[in-house]
Amino acid sequence: MGLSRRERREQRRKLLKEKRLQQLRALEEKEKLFETRKEYKGFLRFYDKQYKKLLFIPFIILIIAIISIILHTATTGDFINRGVSLKGGIVITLPVTQPIQVDEVESFLKTKFPRDDIDVRSIAEFGEQKAIIISSDNIERENDILESLEEIIPGAKEHASTETTGPSLGAGFFKQTMIALIIAFVFMGVVVFLYFRTFIPSMAAILSVFSDIIVTLAIINMLDIKLSTAGIAAFLMLIGYSVDTDILLSTRVLKRKEGSVFDRVISAAKTGLTMNATTLAAIITALLLTQSDTIRQIMVILLIGLLVDIMNTWVQNTGLLRYYVEHMQKKKKVVTQQGIN
Repeated sequence: MGLSRRERREQRRKLLKEKRLQQLRALEEKEKLFETRKEYKGFLRFYDKQYKKLLFIPFIILIIAIISIILHTATTGDFINRGVSLKGGIVITLPVTQPIQVDEVESFLKTKFPRDDIDVRSIAEFGEQKAIIISSDNIERENDILESLEEIIPGAKEHASTETTGPSLGAGFFKQTMIALIIAFVFMGVVVFLYFRTFIPSMAAILSVFSDIIVTLAIINMLDIKLSTAGIAAFLMLIGYSVDTDILLSTRVLKRKEGSVFDRVISAAKTGLTMNATTLAAIITALLLTQSDTIRQIMVILLIGLLVDIMNTWVQNTGLLRYYVEHMQKKKKVVTQQGIN
């Protein structure tokens, strides 16, 4: 004799309950594995237990950096220190046959032209000074500067060469480089969203890259480094370096299932920090060996940016990812328990 409709319904309900019980047991087994994971000591234990509190550090630094940029804008009228190539002006290159004290020349010219933004730097080859470069944002000062240099460096006017960048051309360069930087950031965000297809992990990675750029820019302003087009190119490179470690971290934490969340973070950190260490070694080597101001500016920005990225990736992004994954695990367990009841 066949089962009645009510009996069949009760049988299906019983099977469904058993299935949910099995799911709950599986979740409990995962939690046991999480609880019985290997114990970390010292800094790693602190890093594991206090990751939520550590999140305050990068966010406080980001807020300070934003305030610093706002104050810089209010004071100077621009959010960055633009060099001659980005705002217009003149660059005078003067070959030298004997060492010249750059600080004394700069102080002398600033006394002569207090209203102009004048910068003097040295070009050396194998430790031997070959020339000095004088830049000014006032394109009408070329003859005045050369005549003033004659007072302390005889023959300066005869041997010097001058390059002029008009204000409109400098502004055009700056506008184009800013557009390129924004487009690169937007496309980076699109790629991250398409890859992970989840809102919070994607936003965590994008926020980390955004923090890298803002904090690095604030530090550059505080160091009074005048950015050229090469400096903007360095920020484009920084976006690529930053998102690389963020995607590595997110992939290990979200895609892999073995071990606890923190175990996966440590696995990603071993690879990511090794990548950072090799890159930093190359950057420091280039800084020590290069004689080019352009390359030196790129390397300085990358050095600062990568050091900032270590904090933002392994404290900020890691903390947000851990909170998200552990919250989703708890939420899944609650839904399973409610289904059984």
